[in-house]
Amino acid sequence: MDVVEQLLLMLTGLSTTLFISIFSFLIGIALGLPLAFIRSYGSKPYQILVDVFEKFFRGIPELVLMLLFYFGIGLYVPNPFKNAFFTATFVLGLRSAANQSQIFRVAIRGIGEEQMVAASSLGLSKVKSIFYVMMPQVFIFSTPGLGSEYSLLIKDSSYAFVITVVEIMAITDWIRKATSDAVTPYLIAALLYILLTFPIATWFDTWGSRKKKQLGL
Repeated sequence: MDVVEQLLLMLTGLSTTLFISIFSFLIGIALGLPLAFIRSYGSKPYQILVDVFEKFFRGIPELVLMLLFYFGIGLYVPNPFKNAFFTATFVLGLRSAANQSQIFRVAIRGIGEEQMVAASSLGLSKVKSIFYVMMPQVFIFSTPGLGSEYSLLIKDSSYAFVITVVEIMAITDWIRKATSDAVTPYLIAALLYILLTFPIATWFDTWGSRKKKQLGL
């Protein structure tokens, strides 16, 4: 099997890698954004709960979490955690939520409390101030961190092959076994991950910088 054949075979797992990273990134946004605002403006008990969530999912390796959910919890909750794709996406989504909560909270602090005070003086409620004033700015200020987080998810999706998800890394390992070549397949996989991560992180950073200039932030 030559290099081109190995590359073409690995590309058959590309869509799975992208789907895992995209879905987990969206889960991270859906959970991370409200968690960040709870940490910033919520009551003390809720802040403590969010802090525990963040420490738990940021402190445990993704591989351990995938094995725990798939082989552990999956024994007692067969559906959906016996679905390897769902488990990998769910675990990475929760981990991403913990990371994105930190990213969004830094952005909230960077914007400053004055924005909330100004919105309140215009008669907006706290919820409306967050939704209409803070949230759009938070996304713009968070773009460099979000780009790095998405790139991290693409790389971390490689852990999914351990729980039988057929993505780039799973195919790479199959090629290694079939060819007895422990160098070429991994070099090709490394190049693929670089091509997947670097442009995305650069785009996020460039887009965020452009929007900040347009809005005078």
